[in-house]
Amino acid sequence: MNHLVMGGRTFKSRLFIGTGKFSSAKVMAEAIEASGAELVTVALRRLDFGKKSENDSLLSLLDPKKLVIVPNTSGARTAQEAVRIARLAREAAGFEWVKLELTPNFTHLLPDPIETLKAAEVLVKEGFIVLPYINADPVLAKRLEEVGTAAVMPL
Repeated sequence: MNHLVMGGRTFKSRLFIGTGKFSSAKVMAEAIEASGAELVTVALRRLDFGKKSENDSLLSLLDPKKLVIVPNTSGARTAQEAVRIARLAREAAGFEWVKLELTPNFTHLLPDPIETLKAAEVLVKEGFIVLPYINADPVLAKRLEEVGTAAVMPL
């Protein structure tokens, strides 16, 4: 079986899973475990860095020894906002990986290719392992590869 190598890490599973839309944190943790996924994305706005008890925090349910936890920049409308969110994730919890999501229209949630490329250039230069969420656009995917993103995540 061929493993996926991305961002200097080898993954047995090619399934990535998000932490949203589950009926409870317990169901989320069980689904992630059952899926065999080794990479999970989480919206930074869903994390509570101030909670200390194991039952209080979404992060307490995700084992960083088994999973790569990747905050996303959902809610960002511009490159500047996305870069700020990624920097906050790094500062608050040491996250180096980021799923770059820039969606200027929350009705359609279509990614903005120009702002995504701008943000990717900055974040890669700052040492982030960037996974941009993009339209199925091979030209943009190639440009993102050229600036050094680890992979692209087409919708």
